[in-house]
Amino acid sequence: MNRILIIEDNEAKLNRIRTFLRESYSKIEICDQQSYNSALNEVLYHGKEYDLILLDVSMYTYDINKEDNGGEPEPMAGSSILRYMLLRRIKTPVIVVTMYENFVDGMKIQQLDKRFAKSYPDFYKGYVYYSHKNDDWKIQLKEKIKL
Repeated sequence: MNRILIIEDNEAKLNRIRTFLRESYSKIEICDQQSYNSALNEVLYHGKEYDLILLDVSMYTYDINKEDNGGEPEPMAGSSILRYMLLRRIKTPVIVVTMYENFVDGMKIQQLDKRFAKSYPDFYKGYVYYSHKNDDWKIQLKEKIKL
C-alpha cells in the first residue's frame, strides 16, 4: 500500500487529482491537507510516512470552513514547505502540481522548477502544470510518479 499526501486548497482540482490517482493506481491510500498550516503540520509530523507528496505552490493559510475564510493567501506556501522538509531531513518525493504559470515577483514556473531542483535535489521530482481545460496533466503526472 502506497501512501500519497495531496496538499491542495482548490476543491475541484483536489477531487480531480484524487479521482485520477484512484483510477490509475490500485493499492494507494490518499490523504489530503487543504491549507498551509495543516499541510505543514502533517509534513513535519508525518511526512516520512508517505511515499509521495503532491504539492501546490499557492494556498491559503488556514483551512476554509463555515467559521474561517482561509486567512491570507500564501503565494509561496509550497516553497516554504519544501524548505522545512530540507531542514527536517524529510526526503519523501515531492511533485509540484500547479495551475499557475507566474508567481510572486514575476517568477515563472520554469524558474521555480529550476530553483527547487537545485535546492532540493534529494526529494523534488519536478512539476506538473494542471489545467481544468484538458487532461495533459494526467500524462505528465503519471510519467513522474514512481510508486
